[in-house]
Amino acid sequence: MKVLIIGATGNLGGLTASVLTNRYPGVALRLTSTRQDGRASLRKAFLNAEIVAADYSDEASLTAAIKGTDKVLVVTPDFVTDEASAMPKFIRAVKAAGDVSQVVRFIAIPPGFTVRDLTPAQLATRTGAALHVVAKPLLDASGLPMTYVNTACWIMFNLPWFLAEDVKASRRLLMPAAADAARQWVAESDIADVLAKILAEDATRHVGKEYLLTGSQRYTFAQIASLLSEVLGEKVTYVDDDSGVRRAMGDRFPTLMTYFSHETQAYAGVPATRTIEDLLGRPPLSLRQYIEQNRSYFE
Repeated sequence: MKVLIIGATGNLGGLTASVLTNRYPGVALRLTSTRQDGRASLRKAFLNAEIVAADYSDEASLTAAIKGTDKVLVVTPDFVTDEASAMPKFIRAVKAAGDVSQVVRFIAIPPGFTVRDLTPAQLATRTGAALHVVAKPLLDASGLPMTYVNTACWIMFNLPWFLAEDVKASRRLLMPAAADAARQWVAESDIADVLAKILAEDATRHVGKEYLLTGSQRYTFAQIASLLSEVLGEKVTYVDDDSGVRRAMGDRFPTLMTYFSHETQAYAGVPATRTIEDLLGRPPLSLRQYIEQNRSYFE
């Protein structure tokens, strides 16, 4: 079986490629990047994988990348993807390539949420659900053999990305109150394990299904600060301050804050599921366990 991962230099794509490499020896990998340096890094990281160029703006490159593969994983990058343009090209490329038994698409859409639930400004952020509510109807109507992995909550790698530098430097968790909400969290390793399992198994077990992955507990920023305090053994204080996320996001900070105006409300009603446990036969990684495993980010 040959699996194509489009954009394998991304966090989830790269992690899934690693899981497939380490745990599923019967799966051959073809990995793509739009960038020459990205392809060079993939060649170093995945010595036995086939590395090719592919770009959502170039339908011919997509067709060439897909041809000869059995399954395709799609995780589109936030902020930059124009799903209304990219997905029709992707759909045509899959059909032109032929013989694809399954397309696995990562999404983050609260159940029942549609494009009509976003303001034009929120939709223009091209982030999270603002991407996926555009892509999913196109894929649903395409007739492709689809499987969706839906993580409508925060991924735990946001902790080191947004928070670790200030927790480490001053024992302060800096995030703007406008972005605060009681959120569920899912570890990126659990998502990658689910994606890899679905890709490695017989397509008929998963085609036509949507798997909603969630955590079992919700945390506000203040509660995360308390959890960090317990694990680190030192007081961590939540502060309503946007300097940390401004530093992390740069010019994209206003776009992210516009997206938060949707996400802080829409994710509140996402029900907790047992999907990770049902698929993997083990409980998901808790936020406490994630912090314990990655405490070097915060110490």
